[in-house]
Amino acid sequence: MMANLNRPRLLASLLCLLIVAAAAILLATGRFAPTMMRAAEDLHTFDVQSEPAPQESAAPPGIDGTANTVPVDGAEPPSQSAIAVTVPRIAYTYGYSFRLDRARIAAVQERHLVLCGRLGPALCRITSMQRGGTSEDDAGANLKLQVAAALAEGFGRGLIAVANEGGGETADRSIAAEDLSRQMVDSEARIRTREILIQRLTVLLQTRSGNIEQAVAAERAINEAQEELEAARTALADMRGRVAMSSIDISYVARGAAPDTGNPIAQAFGQVASTAAASLGAMILIVGIAFPWAMVGALLFLLARAVRRRRALADE
Repeated sequence: MMANLNRPRLLASLLCLLIVAAAAILLATGRFAPTMMRAAEDLHTFDVQSEPAPQESAAPPGIDGTANTVPVDGAEPPSQSAIAVTVPRIAYTYGYSFRLDRARIAAVQERHLVLCGRLGPALCRITSMQRGGTSEDDAGANLKLQVAAALAEGFGRGLIAVANEGGGETADRSIAAEDLSRQMVDSEARIRTREILIQRLTVLLQTRSGNIEQAVAAERAINEAQEELEAARTALADMRGRVAMSSIDISYVARGAAPDTGNPIAQAFGQVASTAAASLGAMILIVGIAFPWAMVGALLFLLARAVRRRRALADE
């Protein structure tokens, strides 16, 4: 009986203890909440500083090594951080002049051709070749090649080595560079604008609601834009080819070759004859121009003389 009476009291005591414990927990949570929040913020800040987020990489460059930074119509221009560094696109022209014995020019030139042939037509091309005879006037030779730009320097050293092995020497060497960066960028921009223009005109022509004259004008504009697009593509392809393939001009000069001066006496007589002929021609020209006026002057003189004679006879 007493146990049954004490049971409600125990339940009430337990309930009071739970209420007090809950109040204590809430109070503790409210007191330490700012501290916990600051600790969480410090932890978050530490994580960000220790492992920064990776930056967005720039757009991949195109075939020629530059990124497409020209905005399309209606798009916002790229920021300064998004603009890629433009790689200079330069067309190089190398010149070599070798002085050799006349009898070895052909052999050295053939070895240079073999050196080019080993690279293959994709890396070395022959654009021009000339070889003279055995006389002093036409003993020289010339060779023009196009070599991959990355191999041009090494190929030039090979040319010099072959000439030295053939008993020759390098008389002259030159390098000329032409920067085509601005022209290529302009051509690329022109191509993009013409492509967009053709697309817009084509859509306008397909969805036209005007008369026949407007359709004809749109077709004419499309044809003109297409011609400009093809011209820009051709120019860009040519410039890319010049950048990719460097020009190499090789000349072979016979050692000791000098212009033929001939016999000095014969040259002197020739100069006298040419000078006399020129003088005679000038005299004939002067006489031809002055002869009519001389005839007119002679007639006037005879007429005046006849008039004087008549007057003299009349006075007598």
